[in-house]
Amino acid sequence: MKIFTAILSAVVVIAVLVVGHLYWGYKTDPSRFKPDSVAVKAEKTKAEPTTGKKRDVNKTGQPETSLVAYTKNWPKKARADFENALSKKRAYKIAIVGSDAMGANTHGWGPQLKQALNDTYGSHVSVSLFSYHLNSDEFIREGKYKDVAHFKPDLILFEPFILINNGAVAMDNQLEDIKTAAAAWGDAVLVIQPSYPLYKAANYPAQVKELESYAKKEGYTYLDHWKNWPDPDSDAFKSYVTFQNGEQTAPSKKGTTAWYDYLRKFFIAD
Repeated sequence: MKIFTAILSAVVVIAVLVVGHLYWGYKTDPSRFKPDSVAVKAEKTKAEPTTGKKRDVNKTGQPETSLVAYTKNWPKKARADFENALSKKRAYKIAIVGSDAMGANTHGWGPQLKQALNDTYGSHVSVSLFSYHLNSDEFIREGKYKDVAHFKPDLILFEPFILINNGAVAMDNQLEDIKTAAAAWGDAVLVIQPSYPLYKAANYPAQVKELESYAKKEGYTYLDHWKNWPDPDSDAFKSYVTFQNGEQTAPSKKGTTAWYDYLRKFFIAD
């Protein structure tokens, strides 16, 4: 009996030692902690931004101070009005007004400029095109200038139909038409530009010079985009206008680009 009891006690002791050893091995085994380590690593990787790739930035989301920098070529009042509109969270309104030479329906400089302004300033501007196949007397007589007034623009880029007027409206009348329109447009900043140049024109360049003098005398900003074209008396100029039956009817693709590039650099400074 004593021998049996001794053997049983030894078996119990050995069993306790074996179980204790197995339990200690389990508690100290490093593999127990591996799943938690992987989870932490995965979570950390997900939270960190991917490096090596440049994040796309939408221009319309730029800080307002950056947008103001693009307006450095604008008239002083226009810049101040734009900053004021930004502070009030109001869209600054720009009207582009003139003859159908702006190509409102033919991907001309007008639509291109509108798109560039929207791309750069985003919802901070509201741009509208007002294109007419009229001379300046008709523009006034038919009340088209009131369409612009109803838009309530802050700035107006105005090409006052000087090419269509050529041979149809006396220069004095043209300038009076500008005065009438400007009075109706109130406090809007008026920026004046000529239409496109013509190949070897006679009287037209002199009329454009008179328009420039008038604009400067009245304190309007004058945009001489002709500087961006070849000499109108040169053969190189011919490819900048479209000819139909010997008549120059519109800017060509080259002419449109020359016109647009000049205006874009004015409205969106580098």
